[in-house]
Amino acid sequence: MAAAADTIVLRCELGWAEVREVMAASRLLALTRRSWLTAGVFFAALLAEAIVLLRFVAARPAAAYGSHRGLLLDELIAGVGLCLLLVGWSALRVWRLSPGRQARQALANGVWPRGTYEYKLRHDGVAWRAPDRSAVFLPWSALAGTCETERLFLLMDAEGRTVRGFIPKTGRSDLPSDAELGRLIRERIRAAIS
Repeated sequence: MAAAADTIVLRCELGWAEVREVMAASRLLALTRRSWLTAGVFFAALLAEAIVLLRFVAARPAAAYGSHRGLLLDELIAGVGLCLLLVGWSALRVWRLSPGRQARQALANGVWPRGTYEYKLRHDGVAWRAPDRSAVFLPWSALAGTCETERLFLLMDAEGRTVRGFIPKTGRSDLPSDAELGRLIRERIRAAIS
């Protein structure tokens, strides 16, 4: 491949869709979101049980509980309210940790600067420069492989679990297809590892 010996330069503007794909690949974000979802399910089960108990106590005659019936009802109502609050809080956390929401927040807060990014695929690694002029270099030897998404080639670390960087599929003029670019990236990673 003729392009394999040269440095390939890609320029593109990263938008919400690209940032969302990076966020969706984050294991930490997925684990945290799944934890809140699990907690929400448990809180919902606790809420259902509290409602059943409340209905049971409310349906029985007042004489069965004596003078403590009012206090017991108050405590069960407070428990139902607390469980409802925890279910709502869990649902809110799951929504806020969604990749799309995280991408919007990262773009709005300037964590991901808006503008044109420049990527250089060199023989020894990939370098990219953000619109704020910050630059990063990642050697091919630090990577285990790639994970291809609709818009990006995600560069996975040596353990294959964490995204160390990415190369967008848009904005290239040097290569004819995504398959050619993906093959070039995989070849350079394999060459650096061996």
